[in-house]
Amino acid sequence: MKYSIPFQLRNKTNYITVDYKAMENPEESGFGALNVPFDVNQCIGYPMIHAYFDDLNLQGYERYCGFIQIMRWEEYNTVDGKESVNVRYELDCVGTVPPYFCVGYPAELFDAPCSNLRNNEKLIWTAHTYLVDPPSRMNDNQLTFLAGFSWGYAESTDGIEGILDFKVLSENDWEEHRNYIET
Repeated sequence: MKYSIPFQLRNKTNYITVDYKAMENPEESGFGALNVPFDVNQCIGYPMIHAYFDDLNLQGYERYCGFIQIMRWEEYNTVDGKESVNVRYELDCVGTVPPYFCVGYPAELFDAPCSNLRNNEKLIWTAHTYLVDPPSRMNDNQLTFLAGFSWGYAESTDGIEGILDFKVLSENDWEEHRNYIET
């Protein structure tokens, strides 16, 4: 599915485009380049997301933005998922400077999580992804919410159970996670 989410940056309306779907083959995700310690074909059915800008109505430095992604891990000790063992949050920084998943002129996000079950019987993995205006001279050094969305998947020892519904997030959602980011 393709989604278009409006946001305001530098007093101009723009749109972020998000492609979100279940992976149909591992080649489309580039998993082969990651040298993962498992058969990449087991990633079929897991989510794949790409957030980008088709036509950003900004120039040069005005285009500066970033993504912050917070992962929610809801772990269960049974496949039926009736009893949660642990709920935890982590920043997803992928080799950039925390708390950012990516930054740029403009930033572009790609993610395709797979096989994070660890020692659990079931996992519900949810990403809360926020497009932000990072602190700079352009915004009085304030970290500012621009847009957000959540997505993810459920898996168990029986395999992938499916991807979660895509949801547009509000500034209220951002405020709930902001304290976590700042600490």
